[in-house]
Amino acid sequence: MQQIVIGTAGHIDHGKTSLVEALTGTNTDTLLQEKSRGITIDLGFAYLNEQITIVDVPGHQRFIRNMVAGSSTIHIGLLVIAADDGVMPQTLEHLHILNSLSILIGITVITKIDGVDNEWIDLVISDIKKIQKDTIFQSSRIFKVDSLSHKGIDELKNSIINISQSLNIFDKSKVFKMYVDRVFNKKGYGSIVTGTIKSGNISKGDSIEILPEKITATVRGVQTHGGEVTNVKFGDRAALNLSKIDMNVLKRGSVLSTIGKITVTNYLIVNLTMSKHTLWTIQNNQRVRIHLGTAEILARINLQIKKIEPGKTSNAILRLEKKCGVTLDELFVVRSYSPMETIASGIVLDANERIKRDSLGEIPVDKVARLKYMISRRSKKPLTVKQWSEIFFLSEVEILKKIKLIKAKITKSDLVYFCDNLNSVKHSVVKYVKEKTNHDLFHSYVEMNNLKLNLNLSSDWAKYVVNGLVNEQLLTFENGRIKIKNQDLIIDKKTANDIDSLKNIISNSPLKIISMNELVKKSKLNPKYVKDLVFILNDRKKVVIISMDIVSSADAFDSIISKLQTYFSGQELLSVSSFKELSMLSRKNAIPMLEYLDINGYTIRNGADRKKGPYFFEQ
Repeated sequence: MQQIVIGTAGHIDHGKTSLVEALTGTNTDTLLQEKSRGITIDLGFAYLNEQITIVDVPGHQRFIRNMVAGSSTIHIGLLVIAADDGVMPQTLEHLHILNSLSILIGITVITKIDGVDNEWIDLVISDIKKIQKDTIFQSSRIFKVDSLSHKGIDELKNSIINISQSLNIFDKSKVFKMYVDRVFNKKGYGSIVTGTIKSGNISKGDSIEILPEKITATVRGVQTHGGEVTNVKFGDRAALNLSKIDMNVLKRGSVLSTIGKITVTNYLIVNLTMSKHTLWTIQNNQRVRIHLGTAEILARINLQIKKIEPGKTSNAILRLEKKCGVTLDELFVVRSYSPMETIASGIVLDANERIKRDSLGEIPVDKVARLKYMISRRSKKPLTVKQWSEIFFLSEVEILKKIKLIKAKITKSDLVYFCDNLNSVKHSVVKYVKEKTNHDLFHSYVEMNNLKLNLNLSSDWAKYVVNGLVNEQLLTFENGRIKIKNQDLIIDKKTANDIDSLKNIISNSPLKIISMNELVKKSKLNPKYVKDLVFILNDRKKVVIISMDIVSSADAFDSIISKLQTYFSGQELLSVSSFKELSMLSRKNAIPMLEYLDINGYTIRNGADRKKGPYFFEQ
């Protein structure tokens, strides 16, 4: 069954708690201090039915942080306005908070209607419609009730149930995440936390991670709607009993998640929207209070511009004074440091990359456009589909939908890229190889590792790009060396003589196979020089480099291939001993030769033996 969380909001003493009690029969003021003072200080919870939970939040200005904590996970907002007072300061502030946190539906309730006449109520309704323009409440129905006489309560209750049943809420992540809004210790049970499941699911016995501390704990027990269950899912209001955890670690503002799935950072790239009703402006480097999830965190704002005026929007960098667990596209509220007032709202654009302030304006707010921008920025180190799904906190199915929308491509190894980026990198690779080789014998190739390092390419991406250029007949790639296809080398007379000398040494070796060390000894040449000349001989098809230590003459290698072809015409499997007999090689040389044959498709391993590889099927 789909669970719906409803949150109250409104000015102090506008009848929120009385309204919840009239709807549910539960008085959510449970603290002694709350009862004595007649105001809600902390969050209170009541159940309308098995599907619907109501969170009663405080209205007093001093307890706005508690109000935001309660509002961070609700689906439907109940904006409560007393008929005798009408719109008040906290009405505006709470309206801005609910609208900022992107609730799905807003419902407006005028309470205490028995104390005023209809003409006054009409004036209140007129004021309400003015402040709700361009918000989620703009088209919401306005209910008129009195909690003491229960006038209008049944109509409101039935409407809430009908609206809740009509909502279709989808979990687009599948990774478990929960904001903690209450922490307490129960004798015989230990640490208990409560919250609404933002995504994914969790079961009794599962291990979870507590953020930002990155401490693991085990879920000892699970409750929802006051009853023991084995599993809770996205949208559920839940209480989790955690074992093997210090109570001091847990607090309102903690995030529980699947281990290793959520970024912990104190650096966020965000988009800020100033409230139309505030008199504040946000200045560069201004200190503010950030309400993210159920946490309140002090932060400094870095802007590309001088300031953000009321009603205006701008990208910014948030430098948090303490780390938090955060995912992309999380919504938050900004309050001034002192005196405290809700002045802006925001959305997290990036929590994984650091950029210069001058580039802030480039980052789109739209999720699809932002994915396109971020993929383009990673032209040299593309990420996989899985990595993008984790960054955006979306399932792979959801991220693939967005990748398709922006017409990005995916390699066989799941790297995501744009064709323009690929072509640009290809151009850079060819240019780099040309500049480094420059028709010079001793710089006739580029090592793959050097290419990756100098062009700042990831390993998988470098291989993909180079292999593409090989297929396009622009490069050759063999034994870790990259060369320009058909590039002429300038070889002087001495070098040519040394090449011939090496060729003769290899041809005169037993079975025309020799180790590189032996070749260096017999030639009495510099080892690196010998290695370079062997590669030239390999390019000229005079030798075959079996491994970095063993070289065979080309005709000796061809003879072995011919013998293998004959062997496989009558036999299915080739043992190591059979290959030694066939090739007349020692075990020291036979094993590397077999490994070379495996890599190049002449043979295929079959347990300890080999069978015929695709090379022979193509003959």
